[in-house]
Formats: sequence, C-alpha cells, structure tokens
Amino acid sequence: MANPPSRQVFPDRLRGIALLGIVAVNAPPLGISVDGFTAASLEGPVNAVTAFIVIAFAQGKFYLLFSFLFGYSAAFILRQGSQPDRRRFRRRLAGLAVIGFIHAVFFYIGDILMTYAVLGVGLLALSRSSDRALRLAVGIALAVGVLLPFVLLGPLAELDPNVLTAPTNPTLGALDAALTDGSFLDAALARLRALPLALAALFVQQGAMAFGAFCLGLLSARHRVLADPQERKELWQRLAIIGLVVGLPLQIVAGVMALSTHGQAAEPSTVAALGTVVVFATAPILAAGYLGVLGWVLASRPHSLSFAGIPGRTSLTFYIGESVLLSVLFCGYGFGAFGKWGAFPVVLSGILAWLVLAVIARIWLRRFDQGPLEALLARWTGRRPVELRTPNQ
Repeated sequence: MANPPSRQVFPDRLRGIALLGIVAVNAPPLGISVDGFTAASLEGPVNAVTAFIVIAFAQGKFYLLFSFLFGYSAAFILRQGSQPDRRRFRRRLAGLAVIGFIHAVFFYIGDILMTYAVLGVGLLALSRSSDRALRLAVGIALAVGVLLPFVLLGPLAELDPNVLTAPTNPTLGALDAALTDGSFLDAALARLRALPLALAALFVQQGAMAFGAFCLGLLSARHRVLADPQERKELWQRLAIIGLVVGLPLQIVAGVMALSTHGQAAEPSTVAALGTVVVFATAPILAAGYLGVLGWVLASRPHSLSFAGIPGRTSLTFYIGESVLLSVLFCGYGFGAFGKWGAFPVVLSGILAWLVLAVIARIWLRRFDQGPLEALLARWTGRRPVELRTPNQ
C-alpha cells in the first residue's frame, strides 16, 4: 500500500529497521535471563557469535535511531508552537507513559516508553529554542551520556561484581524464576517489584544519549533532513564513512571485552564491565554510520527498503507486539522456553516475530490508516480517530 502523499518515506523505513534491531537486543532479556546473555546461552560457536553480533552491532545503536525518530516526529506535532499542539504533545507523553507501564509490568521489564515520556517533557521545554540552543543541548546530552558510565565505573567496581545480576540480586533472581515457571500474575508482580531498578539502570545507561537523539531529531526535522534522501547524498556518504570507519573497530573491540568472561568460572571482570561501557558510550558513532548507509541506499534506490515501511508506520503497535509474542513464547505461562535456548535461536525468534508482525501489519493497513495502538493514542490526544476503509482504497 502506498504511503499518504504528505508522509515522508525515509522516517518510516528507518523506524522499521530500528525496530528490527531493537527486537534482536530485547530478545535475550525476554527469552534467556533478565540480564540478557548467560554463560549457558553462549555455549557453542554459533551462539557465541550471535551474542557478539548483537552486542557489537545492535545494542544501543538502534535504540538511538528510534530516539532520533521520536524527536523528528515530535517536531511535526509541535511545529506551530501553539498551546493546543503543546497540550496534545503532553497528552501524548502521558499516554506513552501509561502504555509503557502496562508493557513493563505485563510483558517486558526493559520498556523504553516510560523513559521517553519523562525525557519528552524536556524536549517540549526546548521545542521553541533556537537551532543553536538545540545544538548545545545535543552536545551536552551526548557528553553526559558518554562520560557518566565511565564516571560510575569506578564506584561500581568497588561493589560485588554480581550485585546487579540475576544470580545474586534477590529482586532480579525472583524475576527470572517467575518468568521461568510462574503464572502470568507471578511474572507481572515480579516485574513490578523489579521496575524501579530497571528504570534507574535504563536512565543511567541510555537516558542522556536518548535525550540528545531527541534534540537532534527535532533539529533535523526543522531542516527536513529526512524529507528527500537524494538531496542529502553527501551527508549520507560522510556519515557512513566516518561512522563505520570509526565506529566498527570500537564496537568490535568493546564487544570482545564485554564477552570476555562469559562462560568462565571467574566473576565478571573490570575488563568486561569496561567493554560494556564502551559499547554504549560509542554507540552514537556507529548509529550515525547506519543512518548514513541507509540514507545513501535510499538516495540511490528510492524504492529500496520498502519492506521496513509498514512496520515503521505502526511502530508503537509493533514495539509492544514484539514483546507480547516473545513473552508468550518464552515465559512459563506460555510455551515455557525461558532460559532453555541458546543465543542464536532466541535472537532468531525475535527476528521471526518482526516478520510475523510485518505480515499482520500489512493486512491491517489495507483496512485502517493506523495501527491499533497508534489509533488509541490518537483518540487520547484528541486527533481524528482512524477510519475503516474498503480493501481496494
């Protein structure tokens, strides 16, 4: 189905690809352990390589692209700067917070929507700022995002290396146990108890970076950076070259470091902790490289990447749907595969979930203008609700 004439193609396709990367990262906490990969899940070269690919090439990168697109989309709601528009955006943030809370408690503890709702308040405050002020905000946010994990690495190193992992943390251990063989209610209560810790970890690890991406997205929308990829070919080429040449080696080294003690008897080392910090601290470089590559591909072949357009148009429904499908597959109240599979089949399950939802979304959009959660959020914010259409429209 063709996009509406006024709708920009690149943001939808980029958002759809970001969702594919996000589900690859989210699948291990949904299917192996709340910690993600474990030593048992990495047994065998295929599983070990899968974990390395996810950590080095996906973790933290697609989340940033998704955050960038959140800011880009926000600009279209706030472009008039009127009080009704700002009120609608506040209602949108409140709606996302509620959906995020339900998502976190009943399906996936690592929800990002509540974080987006909180950070969105700051974006609203800056929405009338000059381009210069937004550039300054981007710089400060990214600097904090890079430096904060390194600053905290020292104090955290003084703690028991396992204090924030499921085997020794009672709250996280109880969550793993509930996901393994508990009822739906048991799992929900365990997620609820673990939610404050999960939110704090997400804010520290990725909050500043996400806010920087929000501001950069808002700034980019003002200048219609994604509107016509062919007009920005030089930008895409520069981003691709710099992002890949600098970002790939950093992520490869950091990924090796982050996995350095998995499968060994030794406790997680400072080297592994430093590797994880570097993975997130340098994620914006590789994320920029991905943006450049995708922009260049779309500029060269305007009809390419179309497979990702429909997931991108139903991104909220898609994001929640991925967690619903995987929680049913893995949790004890579903098919009960939690903690029983290696890294490869778990990540593959996430990719298959993306494909299944893409087929469902294509069928849905033959009849409706929006995904179901997008329509619900539109009603809540006061926009015209989605209308049923005949299949041949």
